[in-house]
Amino acid sequence: MSLRTRLILMTGAWILLIVLFFNYFIYFYILKKITDAEVELLWNKAQIILRNPEIKIPENWSNPHLLKEFQDPDSLIRIITPTGAIAAQSVSNEQLATHPPVYRTDYHFTVENGLDQLLFIQVPIIENGVQIGLLELGKALDVLGDFMEILATGLMVTTVSVLLFSLVGGVFYTRVIIRPIRQLLETMNTVRSKGQFIQLSSQFTTKNDELGRLGKTFNQMILSLQENDLKQKQFVSDASHELRTPLTVIESYTSLLRRWGGEDPTLRQEALDAIHSETVRLKGLIDSLLHMAEIERQPEIRLRNINLKPLIDATAEQLSLAFKREIRVESASKELYCMADEEKIKQLLIILLDNAIKYSKKPVTIVCKEEANTVILQVKDEGIGVPRRELGQLFERFYRVDKARGRGTGGSGLGLAIAKRIVEQNQGTIRLDSDEGKGMTVTITLLKKEKEA
Repeated sequence: MSLRTRLILMTGAWILLIVLFFNYFIYFYILKKITDAEVELLWNKAQIILRNPEIKIPENWSNPHLLKEFQDPDSLIRIITPTGAIAAQSVSNEQLATHPPVYRTDYHFTVENGLDQLLFIQVPIIENGVQIGLLELGKALDVLGDFMEILATGLMVTTVSVLLFSLVGGVFYTRVIIRPIRQLLETMNTVRSKGQFIQLSSQFTTKNDELGRLGKTFNQMILSLQENDLKQKQFVSDASHELRTPLTVIESYTSLLRRWGGEDPTLRQEALDAIHSETVRLKGLIDSLLHMAEIERQPEIRLRNINLKPLIDATAEQLSLAFKREIRVESASKELYCMADEEKIKQLLIILLDNAIKYSKKPVTIVCKEEANTVILQVKDEGIGVPRRELGQLFERFYRVDKARGRGTGGSGLGLAIAKRIVEQNQGTIRLDSDEGKGMTVTITLLKKEKEA
């Protein structure tokens, strides 16, 4: 069963239940109100009859005209003796006369439901504090039965009409609801079958409702998938190109060794050195690719309030010992708190310091500063620098300004791309400033948080 059919049937069933409930309520509410009004009239009439002093004299009960003046159409008036006999009676409806007399000592009310609804009330006749008889009044509600029959017919016709109109209306309004869902389904099938990133039309997405928001979310998802697909293709293309070069070098020197390397020690040593160098570079490239993939798989990280100063000092000391180079740390404070992931920031510092050491022979400087709501880190070197026109492209994967900043130093072209992604994950910003031949300054801004007590 289609969604549209289910919506129509569910809507029709729900409306039918609501109409039946209110029809039931209306029918019995009107019936009760009319019945209560008739009963009230009987009680009032009984009081009027009992005000007549002739009614309280048992000798007068045999008078056939005693109750005639109180007679109404379709009604019964009778006086019942303590023995249960009928002492006086006036009746204008034979159906009421068949009601058996019952003597009671209290007020009583009875409703008999048959072909016609019959009402009976009984009121004690008291004289000098003693009950001498029982006055009984009855009323046949013939007109009420006819009215309720007409009301029931009208309510039934209304129920059927409402049900039909709800079904017809359901066909039209479900078409309005289902149409954009069908368009969404067709678009998804096209994307799946043809592999094309197709977006929904503006007619679907401009509506300010749930379906419109669904369409906007779908288009945003398609854009994200398209962007990721392009990035993946570019990444595969760049990685293939970068991996092909060292593998080609290794293959060439291996072939050279197979042909002539065994007879020439110099050539053999040269080939072994080249193969070792390219293998090391290949390993570094693969490590960078794995780091990049790991960062992409972890788009969100947990930020904590950390003190950057000890982390910066420890990282600078480790790299200074490893590379035998001087790394200076300039900071006006021993405490530098910010919101960040400690492991990611350490990885970021290693990438930036490694770049600075590779492309500069002079000491590298780390400058730490605090502003109102941010912490600023600067990694400065006095190396070969980069032309200003190419600074914006340095964050692209595998991008190199020239061979001097690439294969000659063993770089993979992924360091700054990884660094930028780490900074973005830590909700910060990164900026490059450089002039060719004058070194480079990398400025990182992170969110600051006051030290907790």
